[in-house]
Amino acid sequence: MKLPRTRSLFLALGLGFAPGCSFIQGLLGGDPAAIVATAEAALVAGDLPTAMAAYDAGVEKNPTNVDLATGAAYGALLAGDLERADALLAAAEAEAGERLDELKLRRALVALRKQDIDGVKTHASASKLPAARLLTAETLLADGEPEAAREHLAAAVEAGGAFAQAARGYTSLLDDSDSSVAGLAEAQALWALGVRDVAVKSAFELVRLLPEEREDRGELLLLWAGRAATVKGQSEAARTMLELQFFPPDGQAWRKPATLAIIACAEGNGAECEAQFKRLEGVGDVAGLADARATAAFLIAEADADVAARLVGPYRTEAAARALLEAGDRAGAASVAPPGIFRTYLSSGG
Repeated sequence: MKLPRTRSLFLALGLGFAPGCSFIQGLLGGDPAAIVATAEAALVAGDLPTAMAAYDAGVEKNPTNVDLATGAAYGALLAGDLERADALLAAAEAEAGERLDELKLRRALVALRKQDIDGVKTHASASKLPAARLLTAETLLADGEPEAAREHLAAAVEAGGAFAQAARGYTSLLDDSDSSVAGLAEAQALWALGVRDVAVKSAFELVRLLPEEREDRGELLLLWAGRAATVKGQSEAARTMLELQFFPPDGQAWRKPATLAIIACAEGNGAECEAQFKRLEGVGDVAGLADARATAAFLIAEADADVAARLVGPYRTEAAARALLEAGDRAGAASVAPPGIFRTYLSSGG
């Protein structure tokens, strides 16, 4: 049957913005394909509550349907219920068939959100998808098993696409003749897996040892100083890396004062943070500065929402929206978020 635009239908029937599961099941007769179509139509219309209600209704009676399970699991993720998200995906594995790789990757990503690195390894290693191979390699690198990681990195490179570049980056680090650089592969993997405090501490000890004649020394110091600036308790490590004598890559000199501004915001010094960014107006990469300002805004949002709002300024990015959300300004966050699922989530009161 041809399905009407769900939000209009529900409003016409006087059933409100987000109908209950029982109504959707009654409307569609419990047919999984029809429920998926309704949910997808609702998402296209920007009606997230209806979409999530549809997925929940469908998966209640069809727990092994992969599309319904993944949709409902996504809703659970948005709601912060990671345990339910994983349980929904696990229930669909029994009849997943050729889509098992997809489910295993999704479970690995849920485990990543939970910071369950063992779970990431377990599920990612059971999937042959390129993203899963990269995740598996990262867990092995984080565990200090670089040689075991190489097989998975090679598979990700061979598959091509977005994950091949990241895999090549790890391989390049591992192949470097300088053991300090090779050691950064583990730190990079820890960062990617969200174990960021340990990653920064590890990288801090390694990048300081890089010989001054290395062409990429400045880039590596800026990269890890910038990362350290965003990790609670690592401001001094960030400053120390910035204070070392190095030459920034061409056109990247602005990153040093921008990182100092981020450190100031991380330490709650909004005035210094804003002053540093003001000195950078008209200097450097526009997109890079916008991202740096949003990062600083996020770090100071809880302590000083006004500074966060001024730092976000005219920028219309997801990072800017997350900073305003952290500052407690949901309406402002929705207004600056670019079109997409995050803005839909904010606009729907999620």
